[in-house]
Amino acid sequence: MLTSRRARLVLLLVVATAAIGLLAFKAASSSVSYYVTPEEFAQQIGKQTDARWRVGGRVVPETIVQDGKSVAFDIAGEHDERMSITYTGVVPNLFGPYAFVVIEGKSDRAGHLDASSVVIKHENEFMAGTAVPGSISSDILKGLASPTPAPVGR
Repeated sequence: MLTSRRARLVLLLVVATAAIGLLAFKAASSSVSYYVTPEEFAQQIGKQTDARWRVGGRVVPETIVQDGKSVAFDIAGEHDERMSITYTGVVPNLFGPYAFVVIEGKSDRAGHLDASSVVIKHENEFMAGTAVPGSISSDILKGLASPTPAPVGR
């Protein structure tokens, strides 16, 4: 039995350290968010119905259809696997063709996600040269290349 004061204090410190460590681990693991590719989504959708999904892919050009606050579009993975997305809400400013997005939502059928959030993912690779014509980057580069006219004073 723990009769000495020192033994009780050491036991209390060990239990407190373990509890704090467990809480920190749970908090860190819940804040880490992974996403699957459209290819992985297509493979796993039959196994997990009614699950929340995070899927990342590039917005396919010419598939964006906006109707008020609702927007529908397709995303594609690295191997051109496509899936359709529907979202009601405000899309991020950089949303457009070729943007890499991470979609979170529920799937109501194979190949489709009803999104609750759309996030633009920061690219970790930068390419030298010219941007893909019609992409968000090419529009930004066009704006930087053309100088703004100086204001006309009176």
